[in-house]
Amino acid sequence: MAIRRALIPALLLSFSALASGDTVTVDNGDELNGTIAKVEKGKLHLRTEYAGTIQIAWEKVTGIESDGRYQIEAETGKLYRGEMRRDSEEVAVVEEDVERPLQSVEVISMVRLEPGDDPPGFWRTLDGSGGLGYSFTRGNSEQTQTSISGEADYRRENYKLQADLTSILAEQEGAEATSRHALNARYDRFLSARAFAFGVTGFERNDRQKLDLRSRFGGGFGWKVVKSRDTEFDLLGGATLTNEQFRNGEGEMIPRNSTGEGLLGFEASTTRLWGVKLSTRLTAHPNLVQTGRYRVEYDSSARIPLVAGFTWNVSLFDRYDSEPPRDGVLRNDYGLVSTFGVAF
Repeated sequence: MAIRRALIPALLLSFSALASGDTVTVDNGDELNGTIAKVEKGKLHLRTEYAGTIQIAWEKVTGIESDGRYQIEAETGKLYRGEMRRDSEEVAVVEEDVERPLQSVEVISMVRLEPGDDPPGFWRTLDGSGGLGYSFTRGNSEQTQTSISGEADYRRENYKLQADLTSILAEQEGAEATSRHALNARYDRFLSARAFAFGVTGFERNDRQKLDLRSRFGGGFGWKVVKSRDTEFDLLGGATLTNEQFRNGEGEMIPRNSTGEGLLGFEASTTRLWGVKLSTRLTAHPNLVQTGRYRVEYDSSARIPLVAGFTWNVSLFDRYDSEPPRDGVLRNDYGLVSTFGVAF
């Protein structure tokens, strides 16, 4: 009876080793046999016949042997497809129909792995959130404020597209309603593991600054100073063509102002703190036509996870203009937006 009890686990392990084509070696030398389901969020998911699906910390994996084909996503967003081998330092990918059939990805820079050759769908690659906020006060006068915020990040093999939106509408009894709306987008084209070229566009309307519309288009080059699974820090440098339309004290449009501006700054994001995503963008825009004028734009946000995909989003913005094009406008305009929404 004792011999039978000892033989049954041994037979199960032998059968799983024959039936499963993937072998995972961990740092203590043990070899686990099964089928690799995916690597995501720092965990390797291995389907086994004897223990179901088990999760192994990615940093504990020292070797992988598999005959399957996989998609591997690096931190830059680049995708590798083909047969895969793993040692303690690198993941080697054998790709077909390319000039360099063997490519390597540093273990620390790999963020996702899953079986198959087809690229992930749109929704699998999209990361972002959207929210709605509303506040009101009642007293001698009635005041209400409605706010909308949203941000999205879409990554593919050789590029990344990101956008963010902030909209505020404030109404007070006996006074004219004021609003501020801002939409920004950036397209990154990867040139190497750290260098990228980018294009930017932005649109902003701000009643408090009598700004009917500011639009800009431009681009430049960036460098990833820090890149890891949960943190990114980019340095940016370039130039934009900016068009501004202001209103005078009577609400009439004044002549448009088209000018060139430099773009110097950084963007950073991290999710190290309990799943909270913190993002910051700071850019300086020295005017290339009007000597002495410059603008500074600052945006930061915190996306705080709640339950079942719901989030609490807090955003802070600040806009500084050293020489506003019209009189009676403050140089500094800032505000705080709080919304509740969902992450996707």
